[in-house]
Amino acid sequence: MVEPPPGGPLDTVRPHLVFMIPDSASTGLGEVIELNLTFSEKMERKPAVTWLHFFPDQRIRDTRWHGAIRADIVLEQPLPPDTVIVVEIAAGMKDAHKVSNRRSRRFPIATGDSIPTGRITGVLVMADSAVTNGVVELYAVPPDTLEYFEQPLLRRTVTDQTGTYVFDWLPVPGGPWLLRGFADGNGDLRPGEKEAQRLLPDTLSLADNNPQLAAGVVTLYPPNTPGRLLVGPFAAADFPGLTMAWTARITENDTGWVPAPVSTGNFAVLDPAGGSPISEVAPGANRLFVFVDVDGDSTFSGVADSLLGRSLAWPDSAAGDSVATHFLEPWLMTEGLEVLPGLDTSVELPGTAYSLTPWTPPAPTPGDSLAAALADSLVGDSAVADSTAAGAEPPAEGEGP
Repeated sequence: MVEPPPGGPLDTVRPHLVFMIPDSASTGLGEVIELNLTFSEKMERKPAVTWLHFFPDQRIRDTRWHGAIRADIVLEQPLPPDTVIVVEIAAGMKDAHKVSNRRSRRFPIATGDSIPTGRITGVLVMADSAVTNGVVELYAVPPDTLEYFEQPLLRRTVTDQTGTYVFDWLPVPGGPWLLRGFADGNGDLRPGEKEAQRLLPDTLSLADNNPQLAAGVVTLYPPNTPGRLLVGPFAAADFPGLTMAWTARITENDTGWVPAPVSTGNFAVLDPAGGSPISEVAPGANRLFVFVDVDGDSTFSGVADSLLGRSLAWPDSAAGDSVATHFLEPWLMTEGLEVLPGLDTSVELPGTAYSLTPWTPPAPTPGDSLAAALADSLVGDSAVADSTAAGAEPPAEGEGP
């Protein structure tokens, strides 16, 4: 059997742009409604909307390929006057042999008379390593009615092998701006749900006396990294006991929280003076539960009304009258707290009264260790109430009854 001849050496050379009309850094351009791009070799003849971007955004009407090497890009409207336009060729654009260019590239052109010289630089790291596939976006500071990402994306750049990114050709004076960085694992220049991302902590501006700015090193965290809540100052509750808290993530199929004892959780002691951290909080939407640990067992439980420091009654239709009962410890809840991966989130407790929720303990059943433990704790509550009524010292804070 005769084998077919080999097809020649494997193509491993990555394509790149060799010529552009208007040329990079051109200024004083008149009416421009078409760009011509020439590449180093034959390319996949795909529409430019899949690999060419403009900042500010321009709509592309048509892409005309000539021999798969030159692409004529026809715009819907001429480039705006007196404007700097950054032309971006996205990474991943492939030649005819399916070899892709490695990195996105950007080129400035101006319909005004100059290219501005403002610059912002910075570094992205994650787990003490440089983010070499990072993307950084630049947005205007939004009005109160919008989120920053609901506005047009003003600029975009990428990191190099050291994690360094550079925004060139920014106006001076300019800003304030917000920057969002993310690790672009799939190379699509968009932040995915599973890609580490964060908004840089400060707004940035350029001034005539400070046209170049170093934004410093910013750490990205994987999306599943727990964050922390920092609870601000609050008024202490009018109940005996430490103020404690825990959090619970709000899932997609969440149906709301039903008040019930919680014996295990990431309980933290809160200081009314503020600054109390609640660690290991799941990233995403969370509820914050705060309660007064009146029985000193460091859990959210049911207690006798006598422990609450006031006389309470709960109508019991079976008894035909109001009878003393047990209540869940005084509690309040804050919903919709968005915790960012690896970061601190400040929260202020609502200025509302603590809830007192009547609660009937379950009857112990054979083999039901939880119900038996709850029943035992209620016996302990009664013993504390009796000893307090008799003049004995109540349990110390943080100790069980």
